[in-house]
Amino acid sequence: MKKILFAFLMMATQIGYSQDIRFNDELDKFCRQTKKEFASIPVERKAMLNSIAEQLTIKKYIGFTCHTNSRRTMLLQTWAQTAFLFYGLNQKFAFSIGDVASAVYPEVVNVLQLSGFYYTAMEETNGYVIYVGKDIPLEYMVSKADFGTIDKEKSVVVNVCTSGEKSNIAASFPNIELAYQSPTIFEKTPQEKQKYEELNRQIATEMLYLAKKTKDLIKAQETVEE
Repeated sequence: MKKILFAFLMMATQIGYSQDIRFNDELDKFCRQTKKEFASIPVERKAMLNSIAEQLTIKKYIGFTCHTNSRRTMLLQTWAQTAFLFYGLNQKFAFSIGDVASAVYPEVVNVLQLSGFYYTAMEETNGYVIYVGKDIPLEYMVSKADFGTIDKEKSVVVNVCTSGEKSNIAASFPNIELAYQSPTIFEKTPQEKQKYEELNRQIATEMLYLAKKTKDLIKAQETVEE
């Protein structure tokens, strides 16, 4: 099962999606409700997202990085890819990477499931396949410390952690800062579920905004060229 799903994903990544992806109803509803919250994004964060969107008009990939790769980076990768598909940017792809590979934290998958995603657990790798619909795998979600060579001409690298958590990639590769508060301080406390839901909502809102802004900028460029 794992090999079939992973092969499908790699094929989709290489050739892009040739048609619109049909989301399951619950996830579609979540995205449509969330995009109404764009006004809640602070001005300074919108400026950073706009800067990323400008780069994505000419670049194909966006990578999210932190010292570890098991919580924020995973949520960002999933939501960025989902947002691209939601807005029809089928030739844009998201990935995540960190210096330390560890098991994906369970609450990440739990909160994504609450948003409407389906998933399949891969026990041998501590990873997951995430679906926007029953038959469409989004990403083989497994913590990565070795992604390979990053093509800076085609990629936007985004550091999502504070200075003390930066990955070696963020320290040595041109990147944009878009920090998110670590949810780890709330884990194993009564606030854990609430804080993960808040982080998930923030990331979903900002990634949907990013995708829409990217699409709008691309359309504007095409209009000028005409």
